[in-house]
Amino acid sequence: MVSVSGITGGLDIEGLVRQFRSVEIIPRRSLEARQATLEGRKSALTELSSKLSALYTVANSFTDILTDVFAVKRGATSDSDLLTATATSEANLGSHTIEINRLASADIRASSQYTATDSDFTSRFDAGDPEAVESFDILVRHPIDGDENNQVAVTVTISTATFTQTNEEVMADIAEAINSAMSAAISAGDIEVTERVTANAVAEESDTTRLLLRSGLSGETNALQFTDTDGLLDTLKVTRNGTLTSNLGGFVTVSTDLDAELVMDGLTFVRPTNTVDDILDGVTLTLAGTTTQAESFTISADTAAVKAKLQEFIDAYNGVINFMRGKTTGSGAFRGDATFSLVAFDLRNMISAQVTGTSSAQFDRLLDIGLAVKRDGTLFFDDASLFESALATDTSLVSELFDSSDGVAANLKEYLNNYTRAAGVISSTKQSIDVALRFQSDRIDTFNDRLESRVERFRLEMIKLQTVLAQVQQQSAFFSSISSRLGF
Repeated sequence: MVSVSGITGGLDIEGLVRQFRSVEIIPRRSLEARQATLEGRKSALTELSSKLSALYTVANSFTDILTDVFAVKRGATSDSDLLTATATSEANLGSHTIEINRLASADIRASSQYTATDSDFTSRFDAGDPEAVESFDILVRHPIDGDENNQVAVTVTISTATFTQTNEEVMADIAEAINSAMSAAISAGDIEVTERVTANAVAEESDTTRLLLRSGLSGETNALQFTDTDGLLDTLKVTRNGTLTSNLGGFVTVSTDLDAELVMDGLTFVRPTNTVDDILDGVTLTLAGTTTQAESFTISADTAAVKAKLQEFIDAYNGVINFMRGKTTGSGAFRGDATFSLVAFDLRNMISAQVTGTSSAQFDRLLDIGLAVKRDGTLFFDDASLFESALATDTSLVSELFDSSDGVAANLKEYLNNYTRAAGVISSTKQSIDVALRFQSDRIDTFNDRLESRVERFRLEMIKLQTVLAQVQQQSAFFSSISSRLGF
């Protein structure tokens, strides 16, 4: 007879179920490991795409037909407080002398000076017509296609009721009317913000007031012009043909002196602004003060900027090489992958290869401009002086090393594009991985469903077993009772 001692407390069904689940779930680990491998590979591909794209971007800038990054120039001046110079790649190298005789300035007109608290304009009030107004036009130069000297008439309207106030209030109202009219013209698209005329009521001394107008742009071509419809500006002496005095209105600077005047290399140039970019190709001069003696400025190759740009290329290239080294060794995502394991090898061959499309055999390898490859495959500046010498020789020869038909950057672009474009190798591989991940996810879901079914069946069997054991326990107790009665 089988002993049933020790089971009176019943079975730990959930404990047995957990043990059963821990054994049955073991096969799922391989499925999850495969899923993790696929996800790791996809993540690695995303990071690789980012690094290859960064390298492509730099390589692409080296082949830009509009901008030669190796021909970047810089300007230096003998006195940066008086003059600054900037240069594009189109600028020619060289030094120039310059004298700045006059800076360009805005046209400033002012009214006569009035006692602030007096009321000198009450006679202009039309008592018979409280809605009467006076107006004048300010002619603002607004160039358009086909007419460089096009003008827009901005009409300023003043209520004659304004003239019953103090002189200070009258000047303030006129200034406000001018500024409001200019704002409306800008909103309507008639003039640009930079072209607007500004007006202010100013007090030079205590208890004085004066109207001050200033052109938006400098130079004689932008000098203030008016159509004085009702004679108000004439009364104010704003349109007076004379220099401003302590009492009378007029102009601050004669219109013929509003342009900048400079002498460069013995030739005199007159320009309407202090930013001059049409004397030397690719050179912009910014005038900040007048000179008392001849100054100079020099246009030279911006070696530091070019080197910084080339360092961007080195950093992007090395980023790919270092990344691929970690992904193709040990447990790396691309270890043993024929498609991606050769990327670093291919890139290294491209930057080490001879370029046949250059004009000079003197510069047909990166080694010729001071770049070299370390044993680990990364690129570095090996000889800065050699690089500077190459730029000084001819920047176009350095450019050809990268942008000629089989140049380093040209080859890299074509190679990298195969990987990074929308339907490229990386995109296609990631799509295949997505399919595999969906399949793997379905397999795990199916396994989980079956596992839960098996677990539930096991639980039911354990419950049945517990019922049987309970019955056996009851029968055992019954037989024990009978035996004691019979004296067994």
